Amino acid sequence: MAQRQMLWFQEASQNQGMYFKECDVLSLHQPLLKILERGIKEGHFRPLKPFLALTHILSVCLFYFTVHENWKHLTPDIDRLSPEAIEEHIEEAIAFIMAGVKRA
Repeated sequence: MAQRQMLWFQEASQNQGMYFKECDVLSLHQPLLKILERGIKEGHFRPLKPFLALTHILSVCLFYFTVHENWKHLTPDIDRLSPEAIEEHIEEAIAFIMAGVKRA
């Protein structure tokens, strides 16, 4: 996953996102956009701009993997890609995201 994210980042930088445009990536994210829109409409989520919230959610989920090759040097004794570390990341990411979108 981290390699794919890096390729997308490099492609966006070098080719102004032309490949990304051809991949219909938005279709992958439509289900999450619909969940956000429905949650806002039904009052479960605070008022949000769904596409911007989607961007933030994806960033929280993917940044962990995108920076792995750099951050592994900060704590070489920790395997951030172990099943336990990934599970911890998932749990913390969900809690962080839900705290940001849920209506108080």
